Amino acid sequence: MGIYTDVMFNLSGTVVTTLTAMNFGVGSTAGAYAPQLNGKLLKVTIHLVPQAASSLAEHGRYELSQTNWKPNLIRFWVPGFGLQTVAGRGSDGNQRTHEFPVDLTVQTDWPITGEVAYVGTGPVTPTMIVQGTFSIGG
Repeated sequence: MGIYTDVMFNLSGTVVTTLTAMNFGVGSTAGAYAPQLNGKLLKVTIHLVPQAASSLAEHGRYELSQTNWKPNLIRFWVPGFGLQTVAGRGSDGNQRTHEFPVDLTVQTDWPITGEVAYVGTGPVTPTMIVQGTFSIGG
């Protein structure tokens, strides 16, 4: 059994305060993500990164759903970052990467839907990437 990682979703520079579909993979189109191989989703890693000194995203809620999962919907909350008052990224000292262990069966013909919201934070130009760690086979 092997392991691989893949970018499942991304969204950059968009102010979303209600649940909004994320772009699938590394592209710029909202839609569902299809795993490359049948197996298991072992870990979800969420990266939340400021783009500029004016960036702001205090926290975010991420949801992944798939009709064959039990439960069908998994939610992740991640702390974000305050206003970036200097040009350097990470100037506030907050962690930008958050890992969540999961154990979910995936198949290439079972699309996964992803949504994000920065509820109540008035986000400004955040970039987020959702990365999956997968096992191959059962």
